[in-house]
Amino acid sequence: MADRDLQMSPFEVHVKEGDARGDGDRTASLPDECAALRAENEFLKKKLHLVGSVTRHDVLNQMTAIVGYNELLEMIVTDEKQKSYIEREKFAVDKIRRLFQFAKDYQNLAVEPPRWQGLDNVIHRAMEIFDNPAIQVTVSIGRIAVFADSFLDKAIFQFLDNAARYGGPVTEVRITFQDRGTHAEVTIEDNGCGIPAADKDRIFERGYGKGTGWGLFLAREILAMTSISVTESGEPGKGARFVITLPKGTYREGGEAPPLTVR
Repeated sequence: MADRDLQMSPFEVHVKEGDARGDGDRTASLPDECAALRAENEFLKKKLHLVGSVTRHDVLNQMTAIVGYNELLEMIVTDEKQKSYIEREKFAVDKIRRLFQFAKDYQNLAVEPPRWQGLDNVIHRAMEIFDNPAIQVTVSIGRIAVFADSFLDKAIFQFLDNAARYGGPVTEVRITFQDRGTHAEVTIEDNGCGIPAADKDRIFERGYGKGTGWGLFLAREILAMTSISVTESGEPGKGARFVITLPKGTYREGGEAPPLTVR
């Protein structure tokens, strides 16, 4: 087999073999073509995963070196203007690091099928990642399970992180659950400065915001995997209020395991 053939995807090899017989894909059966397309899809997924993981690994290693040199410079530099440049570099490096984390999370989104998850366990995992002693998180949800993507805890974390980073003097976040009959709502609200009316829809757009602009976009994408939506309805100046709407069939009382069927 030629070097070019080694770089070809399974679908390209399938088509080339058909051409060599003089019939191309005209005589290929539908099951054969579907199998070739599935193989092509898996081939491309593996390539994307490999490129993404290797790139992240190598770039993050170089960023670690930059952080180390910045720390050395901070101990040497005394000029205030030069110190301000170092602070800007640190901010840029942190932003790059968070962008790479987003890329990793987004790449892994929907890799596993959605599943039933205890909402209390999901929030607990999100709070462990959040780990901010300056903000008290109070939870009042009862025993509820939600059918969602396996990254649901990362979505909840994004709302907590958004409050800490951009909510101003936030000291408390409250998470509640309410069954409305036709649907249910999980509300995450804080006592910070709130979100301006003009920004309420735009905050979920990719790239919008003061930070990386990916956090709330990622949260919305994770929720949308099982038709769960989110809106912001807080009053500007009195705190942000994110309302996660759960359609019928995506929530139930009880834990993560499905209820037993008695026959």
